Amino acid sequence: MTIWVIALILTAIACATLYYAGAGRTVNATGPTTDATTAHFRAQLKAIEADSAIGRLGTSEAEAAKAELAREVMRYGANAAPPRNGSVALWAPVLLVAIIAVGSYACLGRPDLPAAPLATRDLAAEGQGSLETAIDTIEQRLTENPNDLRGWTVVAPAYMQLGRYGDAVRALRRVNELAAPTADTLTDLAEAKMMLQGGSLEGEPLELVRRAYALDPHHVRSLYYVAGEETRIGDFNAAIRDWNALLKLSKGGEPWVVTAQNGLAYAEAGGGPGAEAVVAPDQAQIDAMVDGLEGRLLAQGGTVDEWTQLVRSRMVQGRMDDAQTAYDLARKAHPDAAERSELDVLAADNGLVAK
Repeated sequence: MTIWVIALILTAIACATLYYAGAGRTVNATGPTTDATTAHFRAQLKAIEADSAIGRLGTSEAEAAKAELAREVMRYGANAAPPRNGSVALWAPVLLVAIIAVGSYACLGRPDLPAAPLATRDLAAEGQGSLETAIDTIEQRLTENPNDLRGWTVVAPAYMQLGRYGDAVRALRRVNELAAPTADTLTDLAEAKMMLQGGSLEGEPLELVRRAYALDPHHVRSLYYVAGEETRIGDFNAAIRDWNALLKLSKGGEPWVVTAQNGLAYAEAGGGPGAEAVVAPDQAQIDAMVDGLEGRLLAQGGTVDEWTQLVRSRMVQGRMDDAQTAYDLARKAHPDAAERSELDVLAADNGLVAK
């Protein structure tokens, strides 16, 4: 009952405000201003009669002056007349607003529901439900328009987050079919396929990362996978070449540097004793690399490229909340929008929000 009383009070206040704004009001209609103006007109009339009496104005000229003065008086009276508002025209919209407000709440409102404090809500479940709902919406649109590149690009990392690796592979295939493949999109597809194969790089994932590296010899992720696989199969000459190439791309402190150095040492030793074997990284190793990158950026800061790498890696992992957090921190660390244009585009294409 209390909620209804409050609602009615608020509605009454709103209606009173509307009425006050729309009602016509006459202010000082017979005050000093009106008296002074009347005296002014009388003085002009006396002046005309005086001029006529002494011959300064002829009879016709005096009559014309009096007529003009009369017209001026009439114009003043018309302008000074207070506006009149029909009560029906004024009250009709006010009552309509009140009826709509109360009626809408009666139909749609639920004052009987108990309060739901934030602390008592299952936010994780709500977030999961929201993500699945968003995916359902995107999937419906993609059913209607299977050539929607942006839709496939957005839904792919969401599939990864939910562990739906088969759907992620399907989405990323469409991304690479609808647009010219890039090193990133090919490596994203390889990683989704790896997850579907339990972390194995053999077969199509290896072919994809090799294609990615061929497109961009400076692409860290694909070169890392290629060098690791070359080391695993014993192609040490190629591994030495590619580990060295990867280390040259380092800007210092990247989490993959130690693994690359160990891989190079193993390849140079020909796989002999005393060298640490390096194989293609499994998911745990990938997660550790990304966590290490995040820790360093939080502690020491980093370049826009490094923040972009972190955001992209979190999206590939399917950890969109962490990607959003990393994006927020990157914006604070690099407030110049022109400097982080690539990062902003990556974020916008994948549903991250600039806060």
